[in-house]
Amino acid sequence: MSRRVLVVLDPQFSRASVRDSYGCIDWVTYDYPALLAHDLLKSSTLRGFIFPGQSRHLVRQRPGFMPVRLHEKVWMLKTTAGSGLIPLTNKLLFWLRIRHKGMTVEFMKFEKFRDILISPNSDFRQTFQQYNTIWGGLDLMLTIRISERAGGWGNQAQLQQYLCGLKTLESIVPVWPPSREILRASIKFNVIVDLDQIASKMVNSPRPWTTLLSRTDPSQSFEGWILKREGSDCNRHVLLPGKVDPSNLPQDCGHFRWLKQSYVPTLRNIGEWRIILVDCLPLWVVHTAPGNREEEWVFLHRDAGLSLAEMSLRIRESYVFDDVMDPIGGTLSERRQADQELESFATIALSQLIGVEEELLDAPSSLRLIVRLDIGVMHGPDGQLGYFINEVERGVGIGLFSTGNPRWTLRLADEFGWVFSKWMTKTCLAMRRLIEPTT
Repeated sequence: MSRRVLVVLDPQFSRASVRDSYGCIDWVTYDYPALLAHDLLKSSTLRGFIFPGQSRHLVRQRPGFMPVRLHEKVWMLKTTAGSGLIPLTNKLLFWLRIRHKGMTVEFMKFEKFRDILISPNSDFRQTFQQYNTIWGGLDLMLTIRISERAGGWGNQAQLQQYLCGLKTLESIVPVWPPSREILRASIKFNVIVDLDQIASKMVNSPRPWTTLLSRTDPSQSFEGWILKREGSDCNRHVLLPGKVDPSNLPQDCGHFRWLKQSYVPTLRNIGEWRIILVDCLPLWVVHTAPGNREEEWVFLHRDAGLSLAEMSLRIRESYVFDDVMDPIGGTLSERRQADQELESFATIALSQLIGVEEELLDAPSSLRLIVRLDIGVMHGPDGQLGYFINEVERGVGIGLFSTGNPRWTLRLADEFGWVFSKWMTKTCLAMRRLIEPTT
């Protein structure tokens, strides 16, 4: 029996500006054949998906090629006629794969979905009862950007209309991810407090100190501190030490606040491990680190890593990123133990976080299905190196770090499709809905 899913792709990842593409890990620089690059850059269809790149962001410049700046959630697919290339988001590829594996998947433009939710005359039940579940919609983890305001989001009142309609819809049909959970998690300080409490119960799990930014304390120091804002991701709205002007502190954005957090040098010196977990189990790990050039990021799918003890020894001497990202040597047993150490930390911490959130919300957490944990290392009060969770990415906007290699997206689709189908069945039964939707 096929499950019927309506997928509403979030508009916030459709297009961007050149400025948004720099200093953001959603974007990478590739070199394309010059003629192809010129055609892509001239295409109105691709406007906002691809920009001219800079040679300094390439490891090397190949003759006859030119750098282009490409969104992490977009890759190029040859048309049937072979006459050109079209943009295909990884999320679209993801759901096309799930549909190919036997689930009935239909797509709806976000603008149509939004209009149904905010229209006072729309009949939710008649429109949506034909589906087992609805996936997607607006990514509520982030602020609405200018491009979305131009597309019809004029003020906060319209967003509240959308949220009210979404709440009504959730009473009729299962919607993933659940809006109550996402809205709470978008207030980043809530999750940080949860993680601080979890870390206090775990062995060798240090945490940076975080507090809400004060604008009434003229004596506060910003040396050794960073500022980061709620409702943001991918290193947007982050001010590193030396970039904070105490006389001109950034303003909050609606209910999203600026936070003051102790600076963790190892995030820059070593990087982070981005772990994709499906059904609470690690699927793959990507190690990211700032590159040698300004606003450059490098990432590598982890094949083998170092243990905390090995890292502690390695960073006492001169080293380069590859020494940690792609270490040479070590027995198979040592590499397996290092991987197990990282993955064990991730799964235990995730289990604790799910427990905290489900108790607070009295509802199943979306983190049980899929989540990306961004994990760094730092020295604790005892001087020992330990893992800590820097970010928790959830919902429709999770970056997969699968640019240019769709096989990772396909593998995720195969794993997630099975878990998602189980969630649909369980949720429909809990809502006393028929497993076979009404047509």
